[in-house]
Amino acid sequence: MLTRLWSFIIGYVSLVVEGKGLEKLINMSVNRGLYIWDVKWLDSGKAFVKVRLSGIKALRHIAKRTGTRFKIMGRAGLPFSVARMRKRKMLLAGAIMCFFLIYAMSSFIWFVEVKGNKEIPAEKIMTIAQDAGLAMGTLKFGFDKDGIEKYIRNEIPEVAWVGIKVTGTKALIEIAEKVIIPPIDNSPANLVAEKPGLIQEIMVLNGKPVVNEGDMVKQGDVLITGIIRPELKPIENGELAEETPAPPEPIQYVRARGIVRAKTWYDGYGEGRLIDVGTKRTGCEAQVLSLRMFGKELILKGPKTPPFQEYVTNADVKKLPEWRNIRLPVEIVTTSYYEVVKYRDIIGISEAKSQAVREAVANARSKVPADAKLVREMFEEIQTRGNIIRVKAIVEALEDIGKAESLDK
Repeated sequence: MLTRLWSFIIGYVSLVVEGKGLEKLINMSVNRGLYIWDVKWLDSGKAFVKVRLSGIKALRHIAKRTGTRFKIMGRAGLPFSVARMRKRKMLLAGAIMCFFLIYAMSSFIWFVEVKGNKEIPAEKIMTIAQDAGLAMGTLKFGFDKDGIEKYIRNEIPEVAWVGIKVTGTKALIEIAEKVIIPPIDNSPANLVAEKPGLIQEIMVLNGKPVVNEGDMVKQGDVLITGIIRPELKPIENGELAEETPAPPEPIQYVRARGIVRAKTWYDGYGEGRLIDVGTKRTGCEAQVLSLRMFGKELILKGPKTPPFQEYVTNADVKKLPEWRNIRLPVEIVTTSYYEVVKYRDIIGISEAKSQAVREAVANARSKVPADAKLVREMFEEIQTRGNIIRVKAIVEALEDIGKAESLDK
């Protein structure tokens, strides 16, 4: 890798060498310390090679001695790039200026990110960090990292731990929040059905049940009431007992609590194609690195034209950040070319239906809560039209459907 890099720095040429003494030329070149690589035999007595620019003079003497000749097919490397850029002095000056600007600006922090916060707003943390001396434009070397961490902890009591990590021009503020246990709500409430279902199990912790196992409930129905009324006194011989009536007991209002498990159902839909057409990547790709500035683009590395007939592209554009409200018109663009080919696959009815079933079941399962237990899955084909098979799936689950709903006394 270092050898190839050095060859790029000092420059190299691509040659086509031919003659009866071709093998002798290569052996003599290697013995005399000339670095030759990428040797490709084109024909009998003819080969394509690459050699460093500094070895051309010695190679001419060896070619005369071995009765061979060569022709320069291409030039590459830093010296040739500089020579081409000399003709475009303004662009060269801009590239040099850009290089020094990038080097200078890489000594500052231009991006500040907050990670780990859930309840504390990131804007609040970044504002306090800015007050402590960490903001966009802060010099990377010399700022008091420990002092900033301590300042953030003191200013935000909800923070248990703070860590600052600087990578390149980015500062990452990692936060660990204190775990605050919320107070228990004991206000009067009913336990109602959060969704429709078939009751399978009821466990009352507080309150009075108003439904039984086997009942079908809809969303909003009361499952366990938080209103506890006094019980009526028993009747003797068909008549009320003759005694001094006791004062009526007051109605109690409590917060209903319990577990009410019910069977619930979720549906999903899926499609399968009998014939699948489209494009797919072949695995061949190429990258182009270029520099855009002042409305012009300079290709630093990679092919100048798209290397494939059919392709898709993906461009990653990196801009220099603003500095004191000044934005430099300089962009570093990495363009990736991916070769694609068209395809047309005949799937078949069985495979298309299996694909539709898998999609429908996955769609239905995605709606089931994480704490629910899957009981069974059912599906049916609902439509086949043209190239598409459509399937509906129903997933049956067992889950706690109760949720608290405040009482209006």
